[in-house]
Amino acid sequence: MDFYLSLGGSKAGPFSIFKVGDLLERGEATPDTLAWHRGLDGWKPIREVASLEAVSERSFAGKQTEKGNEERPAPPPLPDPPRMPFPPEPFPGAPLPEVGPAAAQAITRAEAIEPARPFIRFWARMFDYTLVSVMVFLLSDYVAPQPQAAETIADFLTRYLEEMRKPEALTLATTLFFALFAWHALEAMLIHLFGATPGKALFGIRVTNADGDRPPVLLSLGRSFYVYVLGVGFYQAPFILIGMIFSFFRLVTSGNCLWDQHLKTRVKHSPLGAVRIMLAIGAFFALLLLQTVKFS
Repeated sequence: MDFYLSLGGSKAGPFSIFKVGDLLERGEATPDTLAWHRGLDGWKPIREVASLEAVSERSFAGKQTEKGNEERPAPPPLPDPPRMPFPPEPFPGAPLPEVGPAAAQAITRAEAIEPARPFIRFWARMFDYTLVSVMVFLLSDYVAPQPQAAETIADFLTRYLEEMRKPEALTLATTLFFALFAWHALEAMLIHLFGATPGKALFGIRVTNADGDRPPVLLSLGRSFYVYVLGVGFYQAPFILIGMIFSFFRLVTSGNCLWDQHLKTRVKHSPLGAVRIMLAIGAFFALLLLQTVKFS
């Protein structure tokens, strides 16, 4: 659990319980120093915070031992400190109550968190996947079955499943698997050089390292195959569905995907205006037209 203290009229922290005990031992904090932790309904003196009772009592006992047996008159009781009317934010941003002659300063977050945009990331990756799939399909000799006149949907599905069992369909699926594997190596180089792939550039997405610069080659390669394995499950059912659902909830709840958190990479989004949306729709439509060339 993290604790925040009012030291010198300003918020300080977060501190662990051991650090609070150390501050008490050194005299930099006292049992009357205001403290707060997540779940507490307001700022309270350390001596009134249940989670800090152990370190507060140990500090007080240590000071009593140093004084020896010398008896001194006890000081009068301190007045109750002012309480905050509302609990602090999860990242304390409200000012402390006045301590001494000056008001405490507020702590602001150093950097705003990039908003999570899972659907934009999904369509960017789907564009790259569709681009690779269309290229493989156009370069192969396989011709997918097409609906025939007066054919019912059930008949077409039956014929389609029969076609998928043929060696030509298996060869196409194997080629697509290795093409997507090679694509992720190329994706890593594109992210290293430009910070984006065609799909990411189309939707205004850019990948950087923790400093906001282009990620190095090994970092880009690690991120790309991290996504390939855990994010899209090798593009194989049902792993692709599991990976995308997990990534969606991870991104929505924490604001960061697992690979970006572990590799210390960041994803930046440009504003998605009407022009960019129309370009994205047009790009997807162009890929579909390109695929129909084989049947013309």
